Amino acid sequence: MKTLFVLLFLTLTLFSSTAFINSNELKAQLNDANIIILDTTNKETFDKGHIPNAKMVNVAKFRHQVGKYQLMNSPEEIEKELHSLGINNNSKVVIYGHNIGKELLKASYTALVLLTNGLKDVSILNGGFPEWVSEYEFDDLVSKTTSSSKVGNFTAKRRENILVDLEYVKSRIGIISMVEARPFKFFNGSQKSPGVSRLGHIKGAKSSYWREKFNDEYKLKSDKALNSLYLTQNGLNTDKEVITYCTGGLEASMNWYILTQYLHFKDVKIYDASMRQWGNLENTPMEK
Repeated sequence: MKTLFVLLFLTLTLFSSTAFINSNELKAQLNDANIIILDTTNKETFDKGHIPNAKMVNVAKFRHQVGKYQLMNSPEEIEKELHSLGINNNSKVVIYGHNIGKELLKASYTALVLLTNGLKDVSILNGGFPEWVSEYEFDDLVSKTTSSSKVGNFTAKRRENILVDLEYVKSRIGIISMVEARPFKFFNGSQKSPGVSRLGHIKGAKSSYWREKFNDEYKLKSDKALNSLYLTQNGLNTDKEVITYCTGGLEASMNWYILTQYLHFKDVKIYDASMRQWGNLENTPMEK
């Protein structure tokens, strides 16, 4: 029985680790013909050094403006963009940033786009490019060459029950758990969030700042810490529906990614328009 328990624990640990892989795990896959590595930084930083064969990805190409907020593009538009990145239906995609600005959030939103549109194998590099450099700076594994790629053949199939709109969120207030990914100063209304006219948060939501899930090196915190933050402090249940939101979608995508891909919550939705829509309307339920 003890042996069975140990094997089960190791299996679950291994399964969880695919959401956030480390540098050694990525290095072992560099020669895999199916691997696609996406870098979320800007061109200037990318040209100074990146992981070999990585391609730049621009999260803005996955979204479109609707009034004061943005929404994810249609599957057809996303499919076209993924083709240009060389992504196929059997691709293994690893995403990372250089830990500058919102690059880690751009990684989680890119992961959201891929998973929502049907790709199965997606990971984020834990610690990002700085972690890779610390391991392999002197091993010829930092490149300044932009690699070309064949056009991919990925077929986008939008998964239902992930992206939700204003009316859906309204209908679930007081019924399900909602978590907000913005800093607490915006959640409690002590400061106005950029691009949002009203102070406070969606009625009944709980604060779950995305940055608290990572240490100073942008590495994911321990399972114990994550369970404390999500299960104990936020009162979430892995088997029950959760909606995550933020200012405009990026921060919420990280909570969505950790909950679904790492902690294996069964039903997590994301309100993509978030407070850029909700907080700029006069009749949406809010509190401080």
